[in-house]
Formats: sequence, structure tokens, C-alpha cells
Amino acid sequence: MTTLTNKFFSTSKIYNSQDAIDIMDFLTSADSVDRMIIMADLGLPSLSGVVRELEAQFGNSKNFPLNHKGEGQNATNRQNIGRMIKFIMREFGYSPVESGLSERARLRDFANSKYFSTAAIYAKTHIKPNYVIERTIK
Repeated sequence: MTTLTNKFFSTSKIYNSQDAIDIMDFLTSADSVDRMIIMADLGLPSLSGVVRELEAQFGNSKNFPLNHKGEGQNATNRQNIGRMIKFIMREFGYSPVESGLSERARLRDFANSKYFSTAAIYAKTHIKPNYVIERTIK
């Protein structure tokens, strides 16, 4: 369990099944965070950067499925993914952007999401975030 995963579940009401922990570990990996931040910096929903891999790895999780099995099924789990991403982005100095009545926007076609249709857009709002991504050029 990553430090951020542990911090999240110590304050969250989301049931921390092993599947939920694995999803949060995936989302808090440096690669996932980097892709979510890049999407945010482009003004796109952060989920766009990780949604394909997220769905491929965890879409049919036994204790935290993301897939649709009928109208509204597993909607809570998809909302919990949004809560996880919101926590992560806040730790890296980003806050949801409110546009009109909502902070959510449609995912673009390039995201190729099977289970998500909308997600939050984030903007850098904190000068001194709790965590930073260090990029190295090779």
C-alpha cells in the first residue's frame, strides 16, 4: 500500500477491500499521477490519462467492479474513483474547476472509456502542494 493510499483510506468512508486498495495504488503510482496532471494542465478531465488502463485492469474487479451490468449498476464504484482522483489531485496541488453547475465534463473520444462518461477537470491552485512529480529527461 502506497503512502497516499494509506492516507486516503485512513480518512475515507470507502470500504478498503483489496481491489479498492489495488485501484488506489494504481492511481497513486508516479506514472498515473503524471498522466492525470498532464491532462489537467491541458484543461481535460484527469481521468482521461488513466481510464483505459484502469478499466482494463479493474473493470471486472470482484469487490470493486467498474463495469456496467444494467442501468446505474456500479455507479457508486465509478463515483468512488472520482473521489480517489480528487484526493490525489488535491495532494498534488490541484482543485476541481467548476464550469456552470458542475465540475464534471464529458470525456473525449480519445480516452476510449467503456464505463465512464464524465469526470472532473482540475487546475493547479496550490503553490506548495503536499507532493510533487519529479520528471527526468533521459
